[in-house]
Amino acid sequence: MLRRLVFLIALVLVVGACTPDAVDTSSTVAGGSTSPGSTPPDTGSTTPEGSTTTTQAMPPVTPPDLSGLEDLSVGVRKQLEDLIVTVQEVRGLPFLSPPNITAVTDAELEARYREAIEEGAEDFPADDALYKLLGLMDQEADLETLLLDLYGAQVAGFYDGETGEIVVPARQESLTLLQQGTMLHELVHALTDQHFGFDAQFRAMVDEERLDEATAYQALIEGDATLAWVMWVQSLSPQELGRLVAESLDVDRSSLDAVPQFISDSLLFPYDTGLAFVQELFATGDWNAVNDAYSTFPDLPGSSEQVITPADYQRDLPLVVELPTITIAGYNLERTSVWGEEGFRTMIDQVLGESKGAKAADGWGGDSYHQWFDGENAAFLLVYKGDTARDLEELRATLLEYALAAVPEEDFVWVDEEEGLLYFIAADEISVGELIRSAVGLG
Repeated sequence: MLRRLVFLIALVLVVGACTPDAVDTSSTVAGGSTSPGSTPPDTGSTTPEGSTTTTQAMPPVTPPDLSGLEDLSVGVRKQLEDLIVTVQEVRGLPFLSPPNITAVTDAELEARYREAIEEGAEDFPADDALYKLLGLMDQEADLETLLLDLYGAQVAGFYDGETGEIVVPARQESLTLLQQGTMLHELVHALTDQHFGFDAQFRAMVDEERLDEATAYQALIEGDATLAWVMWVQSLSPQELGRLVAESLDVDRSSLDAVPQFISDSLLFPYDTGLAFVQELFATGDWNAVNDAYSTFPDLPGSSEQVITPADYQRDLPLVVELPTITIAGYNLERTSVWGEEGFRTMIDQVLGESKGAKAADGWGGDSYHQWFDGENAAFLLVYKGDTARDLEELRATLLEYALAAVPEEDFVWVDEEEGLLYFIAADEISVGELIRSAVGLG
């Protein structure tokens, strides 16, 4: 039952709570927050700015005074005050400064979501073309429209990483249990960001196109908040749990169902797989182990492989795969990054089925890819290295099957192995595909 409920709350958070301002459509990562660290009050926890936190027993938490939020009903203010106390008790950390809660109208809330999505609009045409080339989106679909629709349904509010605000719609007279759970999740983001400054790390990963690292780090962020939510759920009475389940089952998931499977799977990854990863950390050292990961992950480097297989965390580090410099007349090099084990899984799962994706991607060792765009057509080069020769062969066979099933017949696609590296090339224009194949030295 709890596992089903975790999936449902992840769905709720994806379609209606977490701000989409850090969504990067090439890796479909989302979330993040920012607020500067500061010297904590004397509360029994030691939390120097930017450093690992050692959790100790906390004294009783004093409820905050939210009486100044006149745009919120008395009932909602009281619920938020209680949730702020609960978050600190469950997570074992004090707020270093009062959380910044902003009440907005429905129109303002929609405008903030739309603005956040449209900030990344320059990337949509290139990613739209790539996904259609790879057979992951219908030719008539529009990526920007799909994402705007997906983030159009609001639940209880979200944490805005750039401003450090908890944004709450002013319309509610009271928060339902599901909305309370959503707000608790967002408050955990505000709390942990005050201690660990994770948003600066996360945004740097995205800005520097370290997208698989960003996916892994975001799984830590969302898995952390989801585990706190699970602990809160476990404190509910049977009657409250029944109401929460009923409300969760009533969530409208039509906007999520409308997006391609690989996008929805990627959006859910930080919540469900991230939760399992954080639970493994928690089992080794309670919240201290989770706290440590905020500073450890960015220096590894991290990878989605380490989240999928927690035993690989800090051990199985990604292999560096170098890409050649290739110039294609009329095309811009839009992105150079790492596809990652999670990227292979979600891509293959949509076309060939879940059992194929997990098996083929399991031996991921490292990769790099180039993505080109000429304003209409896409081109793609991905170079992969497996942990073993057998791992490489398994992915090669699967990508051949994938290419035949997914890439449109009129487009160029090539899968080949050369000197221990696996090459996957796709292009809307056959001449461009041939140029890339020649440039990497494939016969």
